Amino acid sequence: MNYNKSISAILSIGLGATAIAPILPLLTPQVSAALAPAEVNAIAKEITVRVDGPTGNGSGVIFEKKGSTYYIITNWHVVSQAGNYHIVTPDGKRHPVYYSLIKRMPGADLAVVPFSSAENYRLAVLANTDASEGKKLYVAGWPRSGGTLQQPILIVTEGLMTRRQTAWNGYTLVYSNLVRGGMSGGPVLDDGGRVVAINGIIQLEDKSDKIVAAGIEIDTFLKWRTSLALPTVPQDSPTPGKPQTGTPVNNSPRLPANAAFTLASALKVSAGVVSSVAAAGSHFVSGNTDGSISVWNLPSGELKSTLRGHGDAVNAVAIASDGKIFASGSDDKTIKIWNLETGENIRTLTGHSDVVVAIALSPDGQFLASGSWDKTVKIWNVKTGALLYTLLGHSALVNSVAIAADGKTLASGSKDGSIKLWNLQTGDLIRTLKGNSLSILSVAFSPDVKTLASGSGDGTISLWNLGTGQLIKRLSGHTDGVWSVAITKDGNTLVSGSWDKTVKLWDVRSGALKGTLSGHSGYVNSVAISGDGQMIVSGGWDGQIKIWKRGG
Repeated sequence: MNYNKSISAILSIGLGATAIAPILPLLTPQVSAALAPAEVNAIAKEITVRVDGPTGNGSGVIFEKKGSTYYIITNWHVVSQAGNYHIVTPDGKRHPVYYSLIKRMPGADLAVVPFSSAENYRLAVLANTDASEGKKLYVAGWPRSGGTLQQPILIVTEGLMTRRQTAWNGYTLVYSNLVRGGMSGGPVLDDGGRVVAINGIIQLEDKSDKIVAAGIEIDTFLKWRTSLALPTVPQDSPTPGKPQTGTPVNNSPRLPANAAFTLASALKVSAGVVSSVAAAGSHFVSGNTDGSISVWNLPSGELKSTLRGHGDAVNAVAIASDGKIFASGSDDKTIKIWNLETGENIRTLTGHSDVVVAIALSPDGQFLASGSWDKTVKIWNVKTGALLYTLLGHSALVNSVAIAADGKTLASGSKDGSIKLWNLQTGDLIRTLKGNSLSILSVAFSPDVKTLASGSGDGTISLWNLGTGQLIKRLSGHTDGVWSVAITKDGNTLVSGSWDKTVKLWDVRSGALKGTLSGHSGYVNSVAISGDGQMIVSGGWDGQIKIWKRGG
């Protein structure tokens, strides 16, 4: 396969420099005691960071420290586009980056990015490797923007070295590990927990359809490091980064911060992350990354049942308005229909060629819409399980779908930055809404079907006029991607959940921020509103579900 056709495992950004060069010892190949996979995974999780930028996210490795300045290695293509960047460390803290201090390695797809922190983070052990074919390797990274779980989750995959190739942009080490977009810049570790390469591209094997990954061996970096003067991050300086411009901000007066909602219950799932929640009647359902589905009573928060059937993480759940059935979508590429009362798996829908990350049920329960990483939206007959339409048009993965209250219109939001409106009955495209450069992460219709809300990767929420397709206003207040939006049945309040770990309430008409609900210690992935509008359910990366009740 021609290397020109290699697929970069992430997006882009750019760099600069200044001095101070602590010496990093070169490590020659040496025998390292093999560790258990769990031990290598633990090391990977402590040294691997997420690199958030203007067009998405990548990964990086903490390898050195000088005073309060830490340094990470990543791929140049992760940071090649100038803009605002943040390093997200394993403890979830976000550290701003001075773009001018980024150092690019000549002749190889590598860069060093400094950030400042008073925290004590583990440094990677870098080592040359004499690994031969069949040697076990581990690759760690943060699948980009939502990935299979609708939010970044660090993963570590096992594989084997398959060969060495002629260097192309520094890439020589080829391995069989599963690698997703967003893992570029992450570490390749040997079975001793040492970083022996930096992961960066995926490609097809020559004369084969087999996908393999490739990394830049650490020896390439270490040779550069001996002559590299590392910059230090200035202290007591204004926050780095360029101010955002051109984004309409809601200027209406703000109401009290709690918006009359208080925390009524804090629940914890048995394992994993809560990726999705849905509520109807006296129940709500959560989809969890350990592949389970939890059915809870509302408002008590009592766990009614735990259902299993999917072979991988459950990314999306939706309950029919009559509360009799619900649906789930999973990393295993399937959709399952369940009896809410008995927990019986009624049927399984297959047809997507990649993970299913979004689902919606029509108000009458007859139709189901699903969105997938395969860039398609599919419409299904719930009763028969028949696939009615496959909707093509998005150029990137589909993050979200919603069906209007009148059962006529379907909306889909994609990583390509667009929203498409479809006729649910015929599958015809009605119109495309554009106005975001980053991913559309969530969509929701107003009950009167006059307005559509969309949450974006840039932390804003857009309100659209469905009659004209025009942008009405853009709401600013979140500081990270908005992965979930919902509108109350009276159409007055919009609820949003964000990676900034908060739930916010907005006045739909004025755009005013009515309140912020804080309490999650990790990213908020999903929000749902009870039918009477008296309760909000939120689920997040911290594995918690919170029930917020109006009036305390």
